[in-house]
Amino acid sequence: MAPRPVTSRRWIGLLAVCALLAACAPSAGGATFDPSTPCPAEGQQAGAYPDLEALLPGDLDGAPPDKVDSGRNCSPERLGTLAERGLDEVRFAGATRKTGATSGLTVAVFQGEGLDPGLMLEFYETGAREARRTEKYVTSDTTVGGRPARRLDVLGSDGTGQTVVTWPGDEQGTVWVLLGADLGDTRVAEILDTLGNR
Repeated sequence: MAPRPVTSRRWIGLLAVCALLAACAPSAGGATFDPSTPCPAEGQQAGAYPDLEALLPGDLDGAPPDKVDSGRNCSPERLGTLAERGLDEVRFAGATRKTGATSGLTVAVFQGEGLDPGLMLEFYETGAREARRTEKYVTSDTTVGGRPARRLDVLGSDGTGQTVVTWPGDEQGTVWVLLGADLGDTRVAEILDTLGNR
């Protein structure tokens, strides 16, 4: 499933198994989600927003993704800090690949009026800060394809490591996100280099 915003208490558990990374719960709208209806209807499913899904890379870490889907969040519960910053609707698409028992990655694209990489990272940083199993976390500035980006590295009390990188898309309000679990800095850098040169 695509990595939609989730509550902070689920942060580490979701990142620990990247195939479920940031979106393992059933969609808010369930099987009845109709993307043609306006908010407050929300949910996620394969093919919900094909234009967004078409932006995703055809492979992740050298192999096709295990899961591709898309959806929309409208409620303050789902949007978290994004709602606090004035956003009332965010659409997303994500492609996820599990690479091991606790490792994997998701590449996602988010769209929302007023959305930027800083706000997107703030959402994930807040979740990491409030999660009980977070040992420590660090945010930093970086670049992806020559574009300014933000990065969050999280160490869990179980020794797992998670990385989130956010950077701007071509259109205003579009943000790309890489979510990685136990990939290591070298592999994260390789993936970001590939994504930045698409």
